[in-house]
Parts: sequence; structure tokens; C-alpha cells
Amino acid sequence: MWIKWKLMLTTLPFVALMVGLNLGVAHLGLFEGVIEFADIGMVLTGGIFLIGFMLAGTMADYKEAERLPAEVACSLETIEETFTQAAASKPVLDGAALRRRVLATTEALFAWLYKQAPQAGVYAALEDLTAAANDLEKAGSGPLGIRALNEIHALRKSVTRVGVISRTGFLSSGYALLEVLTGAVLLLLLVAKFKSLVAEVILVAFITLIYVYMLRLIKDIDDPFEYEAGGKKGAAEVELSPLEEVRERLKAKLA
Repeated sequence: MWIKWKLMLTTLPFVALMVGLNLGVAHLGLFEGVIEFADIGMVLTGGIFLIGFMLAGTMADYKEAERLPAEVACSLETIEETFTQAAASKPVLDGAALRRRVLATTEALFAWLYKQAPQAGVYAALEDLTAAANDLEKAGSGPLGIRALNEIHALRKSVTRVGVISRTGFLSSGYALLEVLTGAVLLLLLVAKFKSLVAEVILVAFITLIYVYMLRLIKDIDDPFEYEAGGKKGAAEVELSPLEEVRERLKAKLA
């Protein structure tokens, strides 16, 4: 519940500040306003258009990011099943040891996603899985070894894509314009004239909430893998439940 409302609740202080500034400026005799609120409609419309453009761009990467944890989980489980089949057919292979290597890769993924270890640790774990797949071929399970190598390749692609999405922001020049436009809208609200006190409070609060909230939401969506130790950092991070379920199944099999 806190994650759901976190962005909204942390935006409300900005709304309260803007309403307080407007009331203080207008009703303490500091400033009367120089422009009618109806005259800034074009600026507000342009801001909404830009918000929609930025939101659509970031959502494209977000929708892809939603699929990646499930794809990574499927690759890990397929690799583990392949190792198990190979160990069952070739007694020289240690099935438990192979399964532990898959679990070590899963733990390396969680450590990286929760910012507890660098991405290099994941690639090192993938190299260890590749060595295990090569051991399958040496033991005479060539087809299963090739299958494992193909899944490791798919896993490496998914991990690399996660890293790219996490590190790369969407159109920094668009963010610059959106931030300038948001600041301009808030400034125009301070110098605008309103027909009544009630209209002023409602309009200033509503417009400030929309612009500040959407700016922060777009930035949150732009990195859907922004986790911290023990959970999500924001409200727009993708679910890692497929990976968590795979980890629990691996632990149960080893137990």
C-alpha cells in the first residue's frame, strides 16, 4: 500500500507549497497578478502534449521490461532441467553440483538487481554455467549441452537488455523541455489572476499535482529496475516474482 501511494504522498508537499505561495502572494497584498488564468491555456495544453509524448516513449521500454524477469526465469529453469536430465543419463555428472551453479547464478542476478553487486558478477556466473554446459558435452551429453548453451545465450541477452534499459534514460533533451515547461507553468500560476479564492485553490492544486506527479512518474518508469535491498525503490518497478519463485524451487530441490 505504501509503494502504491508513495509517489502521490511525496508529491503533495509540492502542491501544498504552490497553494501556499499563491495565497500568500495574492492575498497578503504582495502581488495582484498580471495575466488572466484563461490566457495560459495554450501553455497548459502544450505541457500535457509533451507529458503524453514522454510517457508513451518510456512505456515502450517498460512493457519490454515487464517480460524480461519471466524470460530470465524460464531460461534458468530450462538450464536446471537440462542439467538434471544430463546427470540422470550420465552418472559421472553431479546433478546437485550443477543445480547449485544455477542457484548461484540466480543469487548473482538478485545481488545485481538489488544494487549489492556489479553486473560483472552476473557475467562471471554465466561463464561458470557455460563451463558446466561444456562439461555435459565432455561427458557425452552433446545434445543436452548444446541445449544448455542456447539457453545460456538467451539468458545473457536478457541480462544485457536489463542493464541497457536500467542505465539508459529516454531522450534527455525531452526531459529538459518537460522540466522547463513544468517550471514555466508553476511560475505562470503564481502570476495569474483567478475569479475566486475557491477557483484559485482548486486549479493551482490540481495543475501542480498533474505536472509534478507526471514528471516524477515518467522518471520513475524510465528505470523499471530501480530496486533497493529488500524490495522496490519506487512504484513503477517491474515484478521479480518469476525469479523469486525459481529461486525458491531451486532451494527446495537442493534441500
